[in-house]
Amino acid sequence: MGARGFILQASYRVQAGVPVVYLFGKLEDGSTFLIRDRRQVPRFYIRAADEEAARALGAVRIAHSQRRTFAAEPTCRVELPTPGDTPALRDRLHASGIDTFEADVRFAVRYLIDRGVRGGCEIEGHARAGSGTRILFEDPELTPAPVPLTPAVLSFDIETDPKAKQLLAISLYGCGADEVLICDPDRREMPPQARAFGDEHALLDAFCARIGELDPDVLTGWNVIDFDLSVLERIARRVHHPLELGRDPGRLRIRAARGYFGSGSASIPGRLVLDGIDLLRGAFVRMDDYSLDAVAQEVLGEGKVLEGDAGGRAREIMHNYAEDLETFALYARTDARLALEIVEKMKLIELAFARSALTGMTPDRVAASIASFDFLYLSALHKRGIVASTVRSSDSRVSVAQAGGEVFEPRTGVHDGVWVFDFKSLYPSIIRTFNIDPLGFVAAPTPGDEALIVIDEQAAFRRGPAILPQMLDGLFPQRELAKEAGDPVASQAIKILMNSFYGVLGTPACRFHNPAIANAITGLGRHLLQWTRRWFEQQGYPVLYGDTDSLFVSSPGGADVHAKGERLAAAVTRAVGGYVGSRWRVESRLELEFEKLYQRLFLPSVRHGEAGARKRYAGQQQGADEVEFVGMEVVRRDWTELAKQVQRELYARLFADQAVDAYLADVVARVRAGELDDELIYHKGLRKRLSEYTASTPPHVAAARKSPNPPGRIVSYVITTDGPEPLDARVHPLDREHYVDKQIKPVAEPVLATLGLSFEQVIGDDRQMGLF
Repeated sequence: MGARGFILQASYRVQAGVPVVYLFGKLEDGSTFLIRDRRQVPRFYIRAADEEAARALGAVRIAHSQRRTFAAEPTCRVELPTPGDTPALRDRLHASGIDTFEADVRFAVRYLIDRGVRGGCEIEGHARAGSGTRILFEDPELTPAPVPLTPAVLSFDIETDPKAKQLLAISLYGCGADEVLICDPDRREMPPQARAFGDEHALLDAFCARIGELDPDVLTGWNVIDFDLSVLERIARRVHHPLELGRDPGRLRIRAARGYFGSGSASIPGRLVLDGIDLLRGAFVRMDDYSLDAVAQEVLGEGKVLEGDAGGRAREIMHNYAEDLETFALYARTDARLALEIVEKMKLIELAFARSALTGMTPDRVAASIASFDFLYLSALHKRGIVASTVRSSDSRVSVAQAGGEVFEPRTGVHDGVWVFDFKSLYPSIIRTFNIDPLGFVAAPTPGDEALIVIDEQAAFRRGPAILPQMLDGLFPQRELAKEAGDPVASQAIKILMNSFYGVLGTPACRFHNPAIANAITGLGRHLLQWTRRWFEQQGYPVLYGDTDSLFVSSPGGADVHAKGERLAAAVTRAVGGYVGSRWRVESRLELEFEKLYQRLFLPSVRHGEAGARKRYAGQQQGADEVEFVGMEVVRRDWTELAKQVQRELYARLFADQAVDAYLADVVARVRAGELDDELIYHKGLRKRLSEYTASTPPHVAAARKSPNPPGRIVSYVITTDGPEPLDARVHPLDREHYVDKQIKPVAEPVLATLGLSFEQVIGDDRQMGLF
């Protein structure tokens, strides 16, 4: 049988002593499938010179190999009975000074790399009816193929008592369902779209049954792994329930989050678990607050049914569970619905599947940038018959100091008519232009070697076909086609992948980590930005500011200022091409784009100083209603809404040449009168557990320690006359003078200084000060 499908999940099981690859997926026609393949042999590589020493240490099965190391050394292949036998042998070899190659590559991932399968595949082989899936393939042949897939997605959410000990309900939304399953020993009459079950065991039975009936490819929700599934697993153990949710027998397995900021992962046979929060962060969508209520308000314009802080909502949930089942059921169903509507509107699951098709990682692992790079680069190495080093858990590699991008000191003040130019995908373009590649890297190059592109004394790269530039040569036109086709998901997936290449090369956890390569990329970026600055200024256009890949250039104004910006961008692109071509004998892939024109741009000085503040500015494009802010308080979560509103209004007035003094004096008066208390709340993230703050106690930590409820990742608090206090345990009056001095004054002073005014003078406090 020949069929085309998309791999959702890749794992293995050992059956009768033989490792069997398990691939769950979905065919083009919507049929679910399972591939079982017993032919894959666990293996890694060593240098051929180490063969006898490896045999003495227990490497029983060693075969000849045609592959070579980066240094062109011959290798041999070490084969093992099961993947679980690898770590012990690998560690013995390492302890004896024998290097291994690719001994850390996951068994099922190796299977996909060997076949070049990245998400979509052509399946040729015997098929029969499956049990948990519609079709079962035994030992088929797989070849890569593009296979579009729209997965079936089900969102769920649980409700518990405040301590998450008692399961009250499970709501389901998606795959045609919109319902809530309620644990109700009293067998009360249920509201619409709700069903009652006598105890937690019966509720878990119903939940597992509904998952099987609805048969989703993806389970999602909000914090669904670290909370919902973790709580369900704990309750299932207590009531002795197997909690089997998959397309094949097997329990839910949860890997706990590593570190305070980490997220856990969940494995269910044949189904993906994609947490809404992880999808959002993995897509590099920045939110001030990642709670479901906050994100729903931002994305959908709709929040939860219940309002108030977490403690108040928990009490109201328990009250409604006992006294108002209709409101309780609506709240539960709303949580599941909002989570799915967010990921659908933002196309986050589509993005995960698009990234899977690009990188070969299953959709639940696409945010792992190092693993994604590994998959792609190892696949290309294998086509060349080359093996890469093993990443050792005991590696002593540390992050060597790496230089960042160039940042020019700004020319402070208000500027009229400012062009903004950007180098398009600067670091990927540098990689393409200068043939930057781990395999082609040469340390300490000989000056004048015509076979090399010499970057500096520590880095050069061989001319000729190279892996990383070739990858990017394929991705750049793919992204342009996606843009032309109006496919923002595919475009974003490619952009994320391309931009990750520089980062992984500078990360010690990556097997291809090389500080000299990372520094060569950033060094070229700095050099090119400086060269381009000189070019503009030689043409009579002052450069007001520059940051990594962008230049802010003073324009002369005029009716054709936009067209002139486009012409200048093209002229610089040609000039840069000529420069790098003559100096390095390479074809430039660098392109400067005219991004926008600011009608007015404000570049502030550093606080309490005269030097320009880097990575901070405010600008307004011609005809735009809103002022754009970069790096300033309005775009930072740890400033109050009061400060943000004041900053927006002050800069709007500054750019419109309107007075600011009366407005500012009025705001301060209203704060002191208590009229703006709702806008005085701080939101600050915890970077570690409360118990780990020992050297110092920041305000948000002090507030969190006063709360009767367990802290979330974001602490909401106010400053009172007795210091910081959490919203759910505020006792003392607000310290409103704190907000005048620490929130309004800092955002107002840059504007006031530009106008020659002082804060105290504007708000009238200078008269009071003169009395003392």
